[in-house]
Amino acid sequence: MSKTTRCIIDNFLPEDELKEIEEVLYSSDFPWVTMHGVVYDGDSDKRMAHTLFKENNADKYFELFTPIYRELRAEYILDAKLNLDLRDNKTYSFHIDNDLFKDYNPLLLTGIFNFTNCTGGTKFKKDGKFIQSKRNRMVIFSSCLEHAGVCPTDEYFRYGLNLNWVGEKPVRGEKI
Repeated sequence: MSKTTRCIIDNFLPEDELKEIEEVLYSSDFPWVTMHGVVYDGDSDKRMAHTLFKENNADKYFELFTPIYRELRAEYILDAKLNLDLRDNKTYSFHIDNDLFKDYNPLLLTGIFNFTNCTGGTKFKKDGKFIQSKRNRMVIFSSCLEHAGVCPTDEYFRYGLNLNWVGEKPVRGEKI
């Protein structure tokens, strides 16, 4: 995967596996925390989030998302975080997910898995390309590409999983 390549994979998971994840994710018992500072600590943006994996620590829900890791062929997950964006006419700041990703490395990949059909999505700084959120869609790109979340304006919530991992290029998907 070249540093400018992005892949979209629709129907990423089999429907039965996706529904198993959604049953837990949409439960009123699922633990979300409020983030004050979406991209950087102290920025004015807010969202709900749940960290699944960070600094070699996995929480109890991490294994629920194994079907996604399997389909990615991830050799090693660097971090994984669920985001819950609220309806707003807002695009968050462009960023890379970790300073480790500033330089291009073909094995460092970022993925955004969407659980929601909505007008929100992911926007890329380099060319302004916007990829709309679509349920069961995975967007994969080099971790060095600056990107930004876009809040939905039609639905109240946009659920997404943001992952960074070490691995080979995806075996399927439409390059954009």
